[in-house]
Amino acid sequence: MAKRGRPRKDEQWPLIETTPKNAKAIVKIATAYKEAQKERCHWGGKEVEEKDKLLAAVREAKITPDADGTCRFKVNGCAIKVTPRDELVQVRFENDADGE
Repeated sequence: MAKRGRPRKDEQWPLIETTPKNAKAIVKIATAYKEAQKERCHWGGKEVEEKDKLLAAVREAKITPDADGTCRFKVNGCAIKVTPRDELVQVRFENDADGE
């Protein structure tokens, strides 16, 4: 029989199992979250590919950067800004209400 008292360094205290009343709802929402996360990660690869293509096209155009190294220009109502620190790319269209 085991000794009572504090558990050893590599032992864990016994856990008290508690389940909230809305556990089923929590699991349902957590499942939906994980699915959304997987989908976002899937599309993240596509976003990186498109960003690389855009950066290559901007380099090919040989746009003269500002004094701080940032390239800013507009093409057919599309404003593009490339920041050199980590090649941050921002694209905005004139007809976007929220600026994204």
